[in-house]
Amino acid sequence: MTNSTVPAGRENKRRKTTIVRLALVGVAVAGVGAALTSAAWTDQAWFTAEASAADIELYGTLGTAGSCPAAGDAAYVEANTLPDAVDITLAPFEDLVPGEERTVTICLWNGSDVNLSVSQAPIATSGDPVFGTGGATIGVEDGGAAYVTQTLAVDAVKPLEVVVNTPGDWAESFQGAQSGELAITFTGSTDLP
Repeated sequence: MTNSTVPAGRENKRRKTTIVRLALVGVAVAGVGAALTSAAWTDQAWFTAEASAADIELYGTLGTAGSCPAAGDAAYVEANTLPDAVDITLAPFEDLVPGEERTVTICLWNGSDVNLSVSQAPIATSGDPVFGTGGATIGVEDGGAAYVTQTLAVDAVKPLEVVVNTPGDWAESFQGAQSGELAITFTGSTDLP
């Protein structure tokens, strides 16, 4: 019979491998055991939300005898650009003479979903044959005072007056003068004061 002996280095290596294997098996068994014994109940709370952007629309129309149509009336138009502007016919401002004041009622309606800060751009009259230097003046008034930026509530209607004044000493050189197209522009903004 042959007696075989395993060299000491190999025997140590075999023992270490066996120990490592046993340790790994122990960890695996402990992990499975822990997983089996760590049952927990869970519950959740979910939330959903929707969002929408506001609809912003400032409408305009001409008033009648100092008053405005009710909010939502078909007379109001979306006058978002100069070609779509509400036309103030020439008749109220036709055949002006010295020392005269004439007015036309215009109306703004906030058809938006939110309040708007409504400002007015300056009316450019420089070089105009009627409203130029020494000529007539044109402005927008609110209750007899010059219009100032203000908040217009949702569905609110605001009557304003376009006022044209001619000087009492209006020079004869203005006779027969014809005005160019003047733009009266209001801007509604969600940036409230």
